Amino acid sequence: MIDQEMLAAYQRRWDAVADLRRLEQQQETVGERWRKLNALLRMAAALDLQPVVDQQQEELARQRWNSLIVRYLDRVEGEGRS
Repeated sequence: MIDQEMLAAYQRRWDAVADLRRLEQQQETVGERWRKLNALLRMAAALDLQPVVDQQQEELARQRWNSLIVRYLDRVEGEGRS
């Protein structure tokens, strides 16, 4: 039987593990995160898992991305003229 003290110690250990995982994730570089994401995508493709795609949301995201690209390019070109 588990008493309150053992239960509290167990919870503290898992809290410490969670803290360590958070710290490790904060210290990851963009490259490391990118590699992990690509590994997950390759695994999903190998398992023949198809993402559920909301065409309307995808088009909205594409429009936002294109808008950001145009703004960025306008800014870069504007700075080049100064």
